Amino acid sequence: MTMAHQSTQQWEAEILGQFAIRDKHEKAFTNMVESYNELVQKLTFFVEQNKHLETSAQSSKEQHDKMARQVTVLREQGSPINQKRCAELEAQVASLKDERAELYKTQGTNAQRLVDLNDILRNKDTTLTQNKEEIRRLTESNHILAHKNQELLDLVNEKNVTIQVIQDELTTLQLEMGKLDERQRDLERENAQLLQRWLKMKNEEADRMNAQNMFVENEKQEAASLSPPVQSPPSTRSLRSMGPDSPTQSNWRGQSSIFSSIPQISSRKITSHDSEVNTISMSTSGSVFATGSNDKKIKIWDVKTGALKSTLTGCLQAVMCVSFNATDDLLLGASNDNAARLWHLGTGRPRHTLTGHIGKVFSARFNPDSSKVVSGSHDRTIKVWDLQKGYCIRTMFTFASVNDVCLLDFDGATIASGHLDNNLRVWDSRSGNCVKEVTGIHLGQITSVCPSSDGTQILTNSRDNTLRILDVRTYETLSVLHADGYKTGTNWSKACFSPDGQYVVSGSADGTIFYWSTRDGLVEKTAKDQTGPIVGVSWVNSTVVSAEKDKTVVIWGTTARRPTVYEK
Repeated sequence: MTMAHQSTQQWEAEILGQFAIRDKHEKAFTNMVESYNELVQKLTFFVEQNKHLETSAQSSKEQHDKMARQVTVLREQGSPINQKRCAELEAQVASLKDERAELYKTQGTNAQRLVDLNDILRNKDTTLTQNKEEIRRLTESNHILAHKNQELLDLVNEKNVTIQVIQDELTTLQLEMGKLDERQRDLERENAQLLQRWLKMKNEEADRMNAQNMFVENEKQEAASLSPPVQSPPSTRSLRSMGPDSPTQSNWRGQSSIFSSIPQISSRKITSHDSEVNTISMSTSGSVFATGSNDKKIKIWDVKTGALKSTLTGCLQAVMCVSFNATDDLLLGASNDNAARLWHLGTGRPRHTLTGHIGKVFSARFNPDSSKVVSGSHDRTIKVWDLQKGYCIRTMFTFASVNDVCLLDFDGATIASGHLDNNLRVWDSRSGNCVKEVTGIHLGQITSVCPSSDGTQILTNSRDNTLRILDVRTYETLSVLHADGYKTGTNWSKACFSPDGQYVVSGSADGTIFYWSTRDGLVEKTAKDQTGPIVGVSWVNSTVVSAEKDKTVVIWGTTARRPTVYEK
């Protein structure tokens, strides 16, 4: 009851304060109104006095005329008494004339004062009108501010309720955290015990192996003393001796010694999903390709037959990017549910769920040996995930949302990213630092980044309807690719190099596929078998797959290989 009484007193004090402010605004012109009333009263007084003076002047004039007539009569009579009387009357007339002149003068003064008072009255009327308008405006502003104040009070009350709910949830989570910490300590104790048991078992096993080795060595020594020595065959070369020039490293991007040819025909057309398609990618071998959609599914398709091989589920929102690893046994999918997921293609089951982003994940890529994953998100971060440990080992913060990422070297140490602020950034994943920010290359946001097969060039696609090829070593623009009718369809549209790096392919907003030559930057060919915006293309061997937003996927093949510059 005390708290309620205090709250009531506070509200009463606040209301009285608001009334005082209102009185201060509304009674600010009380003195002015009183002055105005006084001036009106004075003006009325002067008007009456002026009328009185005019009446007096008229009476004086009449009296003067009467006396003038009397003087005239007396002059005509001519007696001394009359003359004396006439002189007195003349003196009275002169006095009355002076009095009349004085009255005229007073009347003129009063008339001028009346004019001045009328001017003052008009000015006061104007000021009063302005003050009334100001009072009306301030009253309306006061009502608006009072309404806003009430809204803010309601918002504060709502926030207080929300804060209380969050505090309750925090308390619950802290209790759960305490239980989890206790469980973790129990597991650590159990792990330590298991580790000690495992070490003890390994030591015992080593002791047994040492005893067996000693027994074998003794047997060999006894056999050697009875027979001549036998030469052992030469050892084979260990796989561990493979250096950085081994085929595994040199071909980690799937580069081929066969020259690519531009597909000539549309071999198959597939309606892939029940909702809009966002991404497409072909496997390293080129035997299958994957599509991701707003229906939260990833589908695997056979390139030769166009048949659906499997459907991968688990995403909670739209799939924005799919990617195969180098051995085609794992598939990576990035989703709008702030997570990236890995599936094992042999079993079709999820292997990892990588959570940690607080925004939509637009892109995710494997490193060459499939030990790590790099992901870029709308939360303006790039994360590196260790698949052996199953958690994030590096987070790189940037100034704009990340639309796409790619790796520029075999060990995954150098990462390139395209951003919403039209810039390309290059990162060192070991230190987490941005080693280069390439600005001014595009006028619209970068929708995709793709390295060439030899790793010396990088391709960017942008909403300014141009593509650029940059030198990875100098970050200089080597070529600007554009064409009449080409328009980037979405903020995540992907373009790519051909396997031999001789061509670039990208899809337009009207469903047309454009092929550019990287030698001269000119359009080599266009093809169209789709009508909606192309969200992505993928080129492996002599096959290109393209996906449009409106669910349709087209597989493009060749009928005759185009002669290369070397054959010419």
